[in-house]
Amino acid sequence: MNLPQLPQDKANHLIYGLLIFILVHFFFGVVAGLLAGTVAAVAKEVYDKVSGKGNPELLDALATIAGAVLGALAAMRI
Repeated sequence: MNLPQLPQDKANHLIYGLLIFILVHFFFGVVAGLLAGTVAAVAKEVYDKVSGKGNPELLDALATIAGAVLGALAAMRI
């Protein structure tokens, strides 16, 4: 059985969302970590759109938020 592969760009977004969650969670808690991951995801895509330096994609934002959510789920299990 072959598992679907995550494109490199989406994997990077997921990892950055997780890292943002971990850093913020360490100092401020789960809710703040989730909020920071979500705000970072949306801000990055808005920046891409406004600056014209990137390609804004909804799936990129969702991948970043998914990383933060995975971190939150892991933190709540501990």
